[in-house]
Amino acid sequence: MVNIHKMSYLTILFIVILVLAACNNEQKKLIPDKSTDVIAPIQNDSILKIEKSIIKKPKRSYVFRVKEILKTSGRYKQITKGLNRAVIENGGQGFGVCLERSPNPRNDGAMGHSKTYDFVVYEMYTERQLNIAWFSFNPRSKKLYEYDPILDRERQIAFDKNLLK
Repeated sequence: MVNIHKMSYLTILFIVILVLAACNNEQKKLIPDKSTDVIAPIQNDSILKIEKSIIKKPKRSYVFRVKEILKTSGRYKQITKGLNRAVIENGGQGFGVCLERSPNPRNDGAMGHSKTYDFVVYEMYTERQLNIAWFSFNPRSKKLYEYDPILDRERQIAFDKNLLK
């Protein structure tokens, strides 16, 4: 009888080890979305090294310049001033900017196609992502817009025109 109990104990222990190993392998397969920039505190340097090796940064292409146009606009600065600290104090991880659509989504890392470069600014929490602002840059007219979801229309906003060169 003692052998049966030892055998049962060893079998259960073996199953638990297998389950833990399987769960650990599943966690290693998770790859972050390469189309986002998240501004958040890094709690572990090894995580940062893994993310840098996985995420391929696009070359300084047109989409890079468009993102700089957005980030230097007064409206973007107004929305994001102190936002990272406020989100973290509220239990979040930070904020980010994501290219949702572009004229060349495959090369730009965008999620969909559009005649304009469409960005969303969001707050990142462990349980959700809260979109707080939408911007669009029209490469033909060289104008930057902010989308107002309440009025369901875009409003042209100013930016540094020197970045168009």
